[in-house]
Amino acid sequence: MDDQLHLGEDENMLALRRAWDRAMHTLANRVNKPSFESWFKSMKPVSFDGERVTLGAPSPFACEWVSKRYGNLVREVLSQHLGKTVEVAIVYLPPEKRPVLGETPAEECPPAQREPTITLEPEPPPFEKPALNPKYTFENFVVGNSNRLAQAGAMSVARAPGQSYNPLFIYGGAGLGKTHLMHAIGHYVLQTHPRLRVAYLSGETFAQQYITALREHRIDAFRQKYRNVDVWLVDDIQFIAGKEHTKEEFFHTFNTLYQMGRQVVFASDRPPRELHTMDDRLRSRFEAGLIADIAPPEFETRVAILQKRAQIEGIQIPDQVIYHIAQAVEGNVRTLEGVLISIAARASVHGKPITLQLANEVLARHYVDEKQVHAIPSEQAVLQAVCQRFGLSTQDILGDQRSREVLMARQIAMYLLREKAQLPLQQIGQMFGKNHSTVLHAYNRVKTSLNKDKELTSIIYDLSAVLGN
Repeated sequence: MDDQLHLGEDENMLALRRAWDRAMHTLANRVNKPSFESWFKSMKPVSFDGERVTLGAPSPFACEWVSKRYGNLVREVLSQHLGKTVEVAIVYLPPEKRPVLGETPAEECPPAQREPTITLEPEPPPFEKPALNPKYTFENFVVGNSNRLAQAGAMSVARAPGQSYNPLFIYGGAGLGKTHLMHAIGHYVLQTHPRLRVAYLSGETFAQQYITALREHRIDAFRQKYRNVDVWLVDDIQFIAGKEHTKEEFFHTFNTLYQMGRQVVFASDRPPRELHTMDDRLRSRFEAGLIADIAPPEFETRVAILQKRAQIEGIQIPDQVIYHIAQAVEGNVRTLEGVLISIAARASVHGKPITLQLANEVLARHYVDEKQVHAIPSEQAVLQAVCQRFGLSTQDILGDQRSREVLMARQIAMYLLREKAQLPLQQIGQMFGKNHSTVLHAYNRVKTSLNKDKELTSIIYDLSAVLGN
């Protein structure tokens, strides 16, 4: 240990250097080896005024991480070795400002005249913020059974980068919300940790930028750019599979960030085990954290997605039309929202209200087969068919009569509205003045009686033929 005063030092700084050397030995025994190697070995003593110690960390992320996780421990250990209670501040120290103790740069003035080279709150070097879609936030993401785990994992890493699931691997088909969650993480981190450096890019962009860097002899700048971020978001990583040199660079970039405790999030159209042209070492690292899939949304989630998008865009659309779109378009959120925007645009251009007829025209022309669109009967068509079959009026079925014939017609209507018109239980209940559990009971009663009750089976068969499916 160097016990001599260095040029430009005072007694306080010498005491801090001695205390920090001893504190490092203590900390090495108090925290696990990976944490010590990642966070403490690179920290430097910066200043000590007798009451407040300032330590320098190599990145804004390291500042926040050590302050939150080990701040009390560092204060306790330094106070012990300094022989007095002190406050500790951990600040970001850019490479060019890190002091080399015992050396005075030739261009600097003598100690008595030179300006201080270290400030307590230095700004990090400029880092270009990622281009994120302003609409892709957690607030605008509709959560359902199909995406609940992925959303929860994304929110967890956004709230505490590098502390929960690292890496986070999200996979699913096109248009299901992977990119939305990636952007949402970026937005949240930048809002809550504005000093952290966030990079978002696709696997294809990484490959293209790597090739360009090689060609233009700027590979060091390329590595510096991505190996010093605090949160690395890489979308569509399947595009680097099969590109040997790109995979090698990708592996080392990921390894560097992972070992430094930086947050890494990947998205792909398939799980790690199905990335067959990816190296085993990469697949094993993908599988080291949380793997979360996003499946096609169920009907209720599709309805909620349409309602949320209509609210965001200020589109006035009847619930009946929303339910109809959700019934006709399955499996892709992007297409679902595209239908909504197209219908709204068509209504605006022609100065018409949004109706089922207009929705069917747009659906049949651009999105789904015309037969498929018209195969979904409206609620009015179902009620009319049931009324004609039993010789009843709509008021009879929707009213409170409890004769055997009316009860049977009412239950069959509820069954067909759910099974054929694909309406949600809550909406059916509103039509009949019932709660959703009553509707569910009627639906299950009819369903379990099919193929057992010949009369009921015949009625359902005839009505299905009338309704066209």
